[in-house]
Amino acid sequence: MSSAAVDPEAERHASTVAPASARYAASHVSKAFNGAPVLRDVSILLEPGQVHALVGENGAGKSTLFKIMSGMYQPDAGELVLGGEQLADLTPRMALHEGIYLVPQEPTLMQHLSAAENLYVGALPRRRVPGFVDWARVRGEAATFFGRVGLDIDVQTPARLLSIAQQQLLECARALVHNCRVILFDEPTSPLTSHETEILFRLMDALRADGLALGFISHRLDEIIEVGDRVTVLRDGAMVTTAERGGCSRNDIVTAMIGRPIGVRTRVRRSSDVVDRSEVLKVERLSAAPVFEDVSFTLTKHEVAGLAGLVGSGRTEIAETIFGLRRADAGEVWLEGAPLLHRSPRECIDAGLIYLPEDRARNGIFAEVDVARNVTAGIIPHLPRTWHLIRAKREESLAQEVIGRTSVRTRSLGASINTLSGGNQQRAMFSRWILAEPKVAIFDEPTRGVDVGAKDDIYDIISDLATSGLACLIISSDLEELALICDRVLVIYEGRIVGEVGQGEVTTARLGELVVGGAE
Repeated sequence: MSSAAVDPEAERHASTVAPASARYAASHVSKAFNGAPVLRDVSILLEPGQVHALVGENGAGKSTLFKIMSGMYQPDAGELVLGGEQLADLTPRMALHEGIYLVPQEPTLMQHLSAAENLYVGALPRRRVPGFVDWARVRGEAATFFGRVGLDIDVQTPARLLSIAQQQLLECARALVHNCRVILFDEPTSPLTSHETEILFRLMDALRADGLALGFISHRLDEIIEVGDRVTVLRDGAMVTTAERGGCSRNDIVTAMIGRPIGVRTRVRRSSDVVDRSEVLKVERLSAAPVFEDVSFTLTKHEVAGLAGLVGSGRTEIAETIFGLRRADAGEVWLEGAPLLHRSPRECIDAGLIYLPEDRARNGIFAEVDVARNVTAGIIPHLPRTWHLIRAKREESLAQEVIGRTSVRTRSLGASINTLSGGNQQRAMFSRWILAEPKVAIFDEPTRGVDVGAKDDIYDIISDLATSGLACLIISSDLEELALICDRVLVIYEGRIVGEVGQGEVTTARLGELVVGGAE
């Protein structure tokens, strides 16, 4: 690990950067991928002591702009100017030396390294003896930086054991280690609880007070309005409008994003004429110490049930155990009366149970694989074949049909799925599981990282699936989301079900009381 220690001259340069020189501009930037324009003549200015919020639908070009400003992509046209100096041919390493850091939408940690080692990758402090890392300083300072971002973990915990929320907070701490003057936050709050988000916003307030220039992307419009000193809206790769704090309302932002007003969301209500409410999934006294224990519930046809709880309460682990990704210590699971526990994920899929994971980048998409194969991945063993070879045209036909139902935007089925926006990747994951024709679906944070328009599309997809007879279990940190789409909600607190809120009683206030351990 000693070879990864930071260059002394680079470290000296980064530590002496003056916040006053943090004025950072992207001027007339354009970018296309394989001939498809993603950004068109976009200009934004990040001022010292301000948060510049960037908002737009999935695919509007927000993340691409931040990646250009952090050196990950090269613009086709336009220029970057930091503190009055043009940054030509910017690379991520050059950007870091200039004090520019991107907190990415999807954490990019080295899974086999500890949290502390990930924090100091590229900047390991050296001891007086050349070639040796000061590990005592690494561990001590890591604890301090983690405390600043509200990350309460052992600094030597392997990154692979961290939740997606913990990984995102670690990415935020990295920016502090590098003593940056410009920090670009690409949807940092999407996996965070309200408490974790409050800690992050307090940190951003402190950085703003220190004179840093901050960029901030979020699909949560209340956050944009709360923290943005200036708000820029992108639509279809072009800048629509820029307004100072207080200069635009939530409705103004939505209208600018999608080109039309959007109605107020109302609770999703499915037909009450459904006769078949037979039990499909039964979970009885399921335990996996020390994460959760004695969990029991059932799901019926045409039902959308919710699973609420704070991050770390055991929600995701319950789903993973049901789906065969974890081993249970005790308990039983049945699908339509047949035992399911201890089957593999493949056997669960074949039996009619599917699971959409929380972290699509790590556990959902096949990043370098084309859209068509990502969509059909759940039914590969059952695809039409000739002499053991998959019929490519039939596979493409199936993929094309289902992405039409979920409104996936892609230039072609042959495009790599990692070229799609986060929202379109999520729609593609829904397409995969629709093709599998399941009986029970578990959706873990189904709208994480998607815009307001895409959320409504996903709610409609879930509602349509339930209407067709599917039993759905929704795991979400967004209590408003659960109140909107669920018939009833189970609440998990410290690994146990502490309450159930029935149909007609599901409100954010009631759920909020229970998720923090309040009495039912």
